[in-house]
Amino acid sequence: MSENQRHCPGEKYTISDAVCQGRRVRHYPKCKGCQFNDDEVQPKPPKVGNGAPIVDAIFKAYDVRGKVPGQINEDVAWRIGHAAAQYLLSTDEARRLTGDNAKAIVVGHDMRSSGQALMKACSDGILATGADCVSLGEIETPAIYYAVGSLQAAGGIMITASHNPGDYNGFKITAAGVKPVGESSGLKDIQRIAQSIEQSGGPLKGKLRQFDLSSGYIQHVRRFARDIKPMKIVMDASNGMGSKWTPSILRDLAIDVVPLYFERSGRFVHEPNPLRDENVADLKQKVIETQARLGVSFDGDADRCVILDENGDRVGGDTLTALLAAEFLKAERGASIIYDLRSSWAVRETIESYGGVPRRERVGHSFMKATLRKYNAPFGGELSGHFYYRDNFYCDSGVITLMKVLSVVSQSDAPLSGILEPLRKYATTGEVNFHVEDKDEMIKQLARKFADGKVDFLDGVTVEYGDWWFNCRKSNTEPLLRLIVEARSQDVLDDKFAGLKAMLGEPANE
Repeated sequence: MSENQRHCPGEKYTISDAVCQGRRVRHYPKCKGCQFNDDEVQPKPPKVGNGAPIVDAIFKAYDVRGKVPGQINEDVAWRIGHAAAQYLLSTDEARRLTGDNAKAIVVGHDMRSSGQALMKACSDGILATGADCVSLGEIETPAIYYAVGSLQAAGGIMITASHNPGDYNGFKITAAGVKPVGESSGLKDIQRIAQSIEQSGGPLKGKLRQFDLSSGYIQHVRRFARDIKPMKIVMDASNGMGSKWTPSILRDLAIDVVPLYFERSGRFVHEPNPLRDENVADLKQKVIETQARLGVSFDGDADRCVILDENGDRVGGDTLTALLAAEFLKAERGASIIYDLRSSWAVRETIESYGGVPRRERVGHSFMKATLRKYNAPFGGELSGHFYYRDNFYCDSGVITLMKVLSVVSQSDAPLSGILEPLRKYATTGEVNFHVEDKDEMIKQLARKFADGKVDFLDGVTVEYGDWWFNCRKSNTEPLLRLIVEARSQDVLDDKFAGLKAMLGEPANE
């Protein structure tokens, strides 16, 4: 046993973080003065193989992410696996599990060239705790949610950097019951453990097994397809995981797929982030050129997608939320639909018109998923292209979103732009970034300036008037404020946006 592995003074066996915490709560006699008593001392950052510490910067709001190998390497992966396994097995939800996978962590990786080696190291870290590890191989992020839920596992770790460039990688962690792990729901604990241990050369006490979830996962996705008619679409996989299973699902549905960037080599023709216009330029051109019904672009790990209509025009995430909300409410009138507070008035109005209950929520998947669970909502959507489904373990999925869009489009002979026209009735800036050093003070100034409107502070500040509204909220990681303005006319929008820019300055160059 290394002296840096968590143990009680004078004892020769290691203990888990959860056991350590339980002893401290009960004032165990050996806790006072112990180097692992986190209530008294802060552990020094450990040294990794190249002598560098595990830096705080890789621990984000919802995941772990950084450059390879400078910030993320195999030693870091081992520690993350080891720390995550300790935390995941200690949750109340995991303790209630009784099946074959009650002590198992499922692990998968995306197409990045560093993924396989990082998954091997992460798996070894898991096995060193005594937990079992179920290796899923190369998968998309929604498949890790499916695996944790369908296998009733203690948790899951997806090795991905989502939409970031190819020299990045990271870890998305999911707890038992398919609950997200973020900075307010366990990630801080995982960080603390990872930064207080060293990789050991001891035996791998858990059991490792390989598992191919392809058949079950494809069947799960297919359940969301309803009466889809043959049509031509253009699909840009962004050299990411969207090309693994989705093309075969679409072929089985008689969809004529025009492919763009299906190769999964870890190299990207364009950044795998469909929110940026330059990254869907080729898709737009191909949709128009082939006269396709629509275009779809996935991000790197396929947990979100962006839709273009037949003219190559982007369908906003809030417009898509309104479109799909109507579809869910036809089958479940009176249900709650969750949407993020940046969404157009059209979302709330559509939900109400179909007999649903609109519920605004803060931006971020942990808030959206929790609120979906709270109200047993069948569906929720964010401006960012994340769409959540109760029957998908309350999680987001790009390919399921495509299935639902194809189902809606199949019900009409009208072009997609025509179907969406009633929902595109307000003028909007979209989300615009501004460099602001004192973000909190600026939000206070905005609230004071527009105090005659309807003001709330659910996420940043939102102010609503009869003919326009805005939301301004803080970035979690940068000195940026993010502003979105919507109005009933372009003239009102231009006037109000100009007034806000007078306070915030010129938009930041991205």
